[in-house]
Amino acid sequence: MNINLNDFFIPFKPESIDISKYSKKEDLFINNITVFSEKNPIKSFENFDIALIGVQDERNSDNKGTYKAPDLIRKELYKLYIPSTVNIIDIGNLKNGKTVKDTYIALTDLVYELLKEELVVIILGGSKDLIIPVCKVYEKGKKAFSLCSVEPKFDLGELNDIVSSDTYLSEVIKNNNKLFNYSNIGFQSYYNSLKDINYINEKFETVRLGIAGAKLSQNEPYIRDADFFSIDIKSVKSSDAPGVNSPSVNGFYGEEICQLSKYAGFSDKVSVFGLFEVNPDYDNDNKTVELSAQVVWHFIQSFYNRKNEYPDSIIKEFRKYIVNIDGISDNVCFYKSTKTGRWWVEVNYNVKNDERSKIISCSYEDYLKATRNEIPERWWNFFNKMN
Repeated sequence: MNINLNDFFIPFKPESIDISKYSKKEDLFINNITVFSEKNPIKSFENFDIALIGVQDERNSDNKGTYKAPDLIRKELYKLYIPSTVNIIDIGNLKNGKTVKDTYIALTDLVYELLKEELVVIILGGSKDLIIPVCKVYEKGKKAFSLCSVEPKFDLGELNDIVSSDTYLSEVIKNNNKLFNYSNIGFQSYYNSLKDINYINEKFETVRLGIAGAKLSQNEPYIRDADFFSIDIKSVKSSDAPGVNSPSVNGFYGEEICQLSKYAGFSDKVSVFGLFEVNPDYDNDNKTVELSAQVVWHFIQSFYNRKNEYPDSIIKEFRKYIVNIDGISDNVCFYKSTKTGRWWVEVNYNVKNDERSKIISCSYEDYLKATRNEIPERWWNFFNKMN
C-alpha cells in the first residue's frame, strides 16, 4: 500500500479498554486483532482479511455527536469474544480534512487502496453522507456496483440541495455512473413522499418495513447482490436504539438488524460494510453503542463462514431448474447451491441484438412463485432494467 497511514489516521488506543473483570481474556477481540499505531506500523496487509476504520466527520449532517461513535463502538466490540480465528487490522480514525470534500477524497482513496489489497472494509461512522465517497471507490475502480441500505427514509432531497446526510442518495444516484442497482430494506412509507417512493420504485428495489420484518430471510437476496451494504441505525426502533437524533417508535428489533448484518457478512460479494448515524449524546445506558458493536460482531462472524459461491464461475456445480411462465418467451432458469441451499435466477436480455444473461440472487419463494406461473418480482425488475 503506497499510503502512509500516519498521515491519514489517528490510532485507536486499546489501553482505553478495561478488561480486568473478564475471564478468558485471550479470547476477547482486543487480544486477537492488530491495532495500527506509530509504535506498531503496518508494512503489509497480506495477512489481514478485514480492515476496520472510523470516520468521524459530521460536518454535512445535523446529527451532531456522531463523531464520538467509532471509538465507543470499538470499546464495546473489543470486549466481546471472537467467533473464530480472526485476521483484522484496526487502522484507526480517518483525520478530518480541511474541508468535508477533502475528507471525502481521502476516504475514497483509502478504501480504494484497501480493496485493491483484497481486504473487506468495515466503516464506523460518522454521518451517512460518507456513503458518497465510498460509492466513488467503485467508480474510481471502473466497476459497476450495487448498494444496499437499511434505512427508514430515502435521502433524496432536491437537485439544488447541498450534499448532506439527508440528500446523499440523490448524489449517489445522479452522479455515479457505475451504480448498477440500489436496494432499500425497511423504508417506512410515512417518512417518504409518494413522489420519492415512486421515483425509487421505478428505477430500483425497495422493501417496506412491514414486509421486510414479516420474513427476514426474504431480504437476504438483496443483500447478497450488494457490493456495499450500509446500515442507518435509525432503522432500528427507539426502544432498542435510542442513540439517534430523531428516533422512531417503529423499526427493526435489535436481533433483526443483527441478522441482516449476518446476511451481509455471509455474502461473497459485499466488500464494504458501513454503520452510520449512531449518536452517543442521545443514548440510554449505552444501548445503541452496544447494539452497534453486536451488529459488527455478527458481520465478522458470518464473514468467516463465507463459501466463495460466485455463480458465474461455479454455475455447473449448482442444480438447475427450468420453469416456463406464460407471457415470457424464454424459459426461466433457476439455480440452487448444493452447498448452502441458496438460490439464483438467470435473466436474459438483449443489447444491440446480442443475447446476454445475468444471474441474480433470489429466494426459494421466488422459484415457487414461478412454478405457480407467477413472475417473480426480482426477475421482472432486472428484466426491465436490462432490456
